[in-house]
Amino acid sequence: MGKKVVTSIRIDKDILRTAKELGLSVSKISENALKEAIRRLQTPVQQTEINGGYIDSRKAVPAAMIGAAAGI
Repeated sequence: MGKKVVTSIRIDKDILRTAKELGLSVSKISENALKEAIRRLQTPVQQTEINGGYIDSRKAVPAAMIGAAAGI
């Protein structure tokens, strides 16, 4: 993991308030969401054997990532 830097984001004040009330780490959630977005964009579209179709794995969200993105 690289060195951490300070940045700022614009976020709806009610969402931020609720996140803080729930004890969520906005910083960690934001970092995890960015990691997932980068992974999706860098993962190639894969062909599957099911009906010879294609699955865009960049749009798949593993269940474990949902909890990880929430910092829980």
